[in-house]
Amino acid sequence: MLKLYLLFCFFLGNATLCYFQLIHWEQPWLVAMFLLQLLMVTIGFYHGLRGTRLNLDTIVWIFVYSFFFLAPVIQMGGGTVFPNTMPIELDGVWQANLVILVWNFTYLLVRWGIPAGRPLLEVADQPALPLAGAGTRKIYGLLALAVTAVTFGKFGIPFFLGYVGYADFGLDKTLMLLAGIVSQGIVLANWLFAFEHRRNVRSLGAACYLALSTLMLLYQISPFNTSRFYLGFCIILVIYLFYAHKLTPGKFAFIMLGGLFLVFPLLNYFRYGLRSFALPSLQELMFAQLSELHFDAYANLIATIRFVSESGIAYGYRLLGALLFFVPRSLWSGKPVSSGETIGDYLSARYALDMSNLSNPLPSEFYFNFGWFGVVAGAAAVALFIRKLENGAAGNRYVHALVAGYLFIFYRGDLMNAFGYCFGTYVVMVLGPALLTRLGGRRAVRRPADGAGPHNRLAGQGG
Repeated sequence: MLKLYLLFCFFLGNATLCYFQLIHWEQPWLVAMFLLQLLMVTIGFYHGLRGTRLNLDTIVWIFVYSFFFLAPVIQMGGGTVFPNTMPIELDGVWQANLVILVWNFTYLLVRWGIPAGRPLLEVADQPALPLAGAGTRKIYGLLALAVTAVTFGKFGIPFFLGYVGYADFGLDKTLMLLAGIVSQGIVLANWLFAFEHRRNVRSLGAACYLALSTLMLLYQISPFNTSRFYLGFCIILVIYLFYAHKLTPGKFAFIMLGGLFLVFPLLNYFRYGLRSFALPSLQELMFAQLSELHFDAYANLIATIRFVSESGIAYGYRLLGALLFFVPRSLWSGKPVSSGETIGDYLSARYALDMSNLSNPLPSEFYFNFGWFGVVAGAAAVALFIRKLENGAAGNRYVHALVAGYLFIFYRGDLMNAFGYCFGTYVVMVLGPALLTRLGGRRAVRRPADGAGPHNRLAGQGG
């Protein structure tokens, strides 16, 4: 009952904000479309928060609320242009809202309109890292040490501070992406294995292994040299992997919103290295970012709709660039550029924008490639994928946690970069250890961690 009351307050407060932000446009349909969006978000939050088990729906609806409702409402209430410098025109707004409404309605219908199967096993009853045997830990420890040693030998402390990076190796964009994926994935996987080992083995050797792994992790993945969204991936991965049995969806939503509106904007001050820093006001820290390029997903959806109206649907061709992200452009001259870069070039040629490294949200990607059919099919595919993954979450907590970490990045886009990082990370952090475990001839055996035994089984149908 308390959750319903809080959701009612959430809806009422945001509806009031929406009304007063958009009233000066003098278009009742505009307010009505955003309120309909807000209603779907509230229904989505209800399904995501009603259980006691962490689920992926909470992440989905936090993104939809922040990027497709709150950000555009604030942007349209306080300016004449979107963050990507495109003028605010109502014809593009209603088209974008319609795409989002169709996407969200389809997602809700497929995700909750069809009865789901029963979860295989409770999350807390399964080992977090069944692949982290002694042999795998040793190999990944040595690989992480080698990666860190090579990086430190080449760049030293300036790499940690964000002044230099793998781009300074002179690699092309694809190889630079692969270098980042492999190096970060190895070091992060090694830290996860060390952390899990220390939870199960209380020894000086395990403590030293974790300490060294932590130093390597902080050097390779620091707030100064790593994007905020990859840091968010790391945090969500750890939460879902090790603390899923200790957090409710409501508490996790509170952590996510706190990270999005407090921690992330603070980290943005270190985005280009550790230089000068002045502490901003709380209001500026929380809400000023909503009118910046960090929240350009809605505006880029409008730009995509305009681009498609002028150039036509891609009929899936641009998806090849995402699926074959690992092929260097030097070997494939006709390789499609990412949708974010395409829209960035489109906007830069027409407006004041002077960059092409833009995000492009998931609904926009499917509209870009398949039009309205893509919006419906894409939302249904995402909902079915999440249903299947949630239903088998307890059978593979590692993959479930990895997808949870990347889901926000996938929704924000663009798809080529998101898929490249996610698939590459999956290969390095999941397939690699699985192969080593198979070659070792046995699976790792793990003792239940504190609080993760049968006495602490989770209940609820939150996923």
